[in-house]
Amino acid sequence: MDYLLRTTTKEDMNTALNNAGLVSELTGLNEESFFIPIDGVSIDHIGSIAQPDIIEVVNGELTLITPGSIDNRWHTNIRVNIELTEEQIAALPTFEPLPTIPYRVFA
Repeated sequence: MDYLLRTTTKEDMNTALNNAGLVSELTGLNEESFFIPIDGVSIDHIGSIAQPDIIEVVNGELTLITPGSIDNRWHTNIRVNIELTEEQIAALPTFEPLPTIPYRVFA
């Protein structure tokens, strides 16, 4: 099962994934925390997403329909090949509406 997630920051995302029990928090040599997915979970951290300009040809001229923008929130996709509990699913920062054309997907 794939989930598209969004939080304000990467730190918030790591906290949410940790609270859902989908990552293990480890401490590196410099006492820095880092997170690794548990078995059965794949994580694709995307970060912010740039939306391109939407341009169409109108009467032979290029016309800007919608200007581009940047969504600075933190985006992450996860693929889960294990059974999640209702509590784990509820802890995930999913959002709606889901994009009709996701920025990135698992192959």
